[in-house]
Amino acid sequence: MVFMYNKKMNKLMLGQALLFGLIIVFFGFIIVKEKVPSLKSKTVLEDINTYYEENYKDLDVSRGDLKYNKDDNSYSITYYDKDYDELNFTIKSINNKITDNYKENYVKGKSVIEKSTNLVLEKYEETFKNTNFQNIKIEFKDLNQYSKAEAIDILEGNIYNTSYYSVSYYVKVDSLDDVYLNNLINSFNSIALSNGLNTNNYSVSFDNNGIIKIVKGEIKDE
Repeated sequence: MVFMYNKKMNKLMLGQALLFGLIIVFFGFIIVKEKVPSLKSKTVLEDINTYYEENYKDLDVSRGDLKYNKDDNSYSITYYDKDYDELNFTIKSINNKITDNYKENYVKGKSVIEKSTNLVLEKYEETFKNTNFQNIKIEFKDLNQYSKAEAIDILEGNIYNTSYYSVSYYVKVDSLDDVYLNNLINSFNSIALSNGLNTNNYSVSFDNNGIIKIVKGEIKDE
């Protein structure tokens, strides 16, 4: 009788062990699926594709590959304008929540404007590096605030000798005489134009021993 009892107990314990093992495997699979990109990527891809179809299916864009970022455990797909790769937006999934930067990056062209600003600023800084014109700043508007032709110009890099941006700079002076200041402004514009740089909007901060005079203007075409 004792032998039979022990045999039943062993079977019961074995069954419980197998059940416990299956539970561990089941939940372990769920955890691994959440943590390992390759196991979760198919589900995320479906989610992002559904989000795109619901919101942006009419856009004439090409789709990039699904990418995984281990830093924030996120997945993303970038969609590119078919003519200009730098004009794009990204749909991102993190912790099963999907977001996108369509308005910021595709409509306003944030990355395009940042690139254009840096390119123009780099050329201005090189041109005026040995002069008294300092602290030069370049500012473009959001891409959607330009006409279609202007936006295409910017996307194609036709940005230097244009009215698409405004320029501001700082000059330390010995006098705030209007004639003297106008001559400095004309000098800046002349140097810029001779180096393929020109815009019709400017702002200058003249500093005469701590007394600041700000002059804003628009260059008129002759």
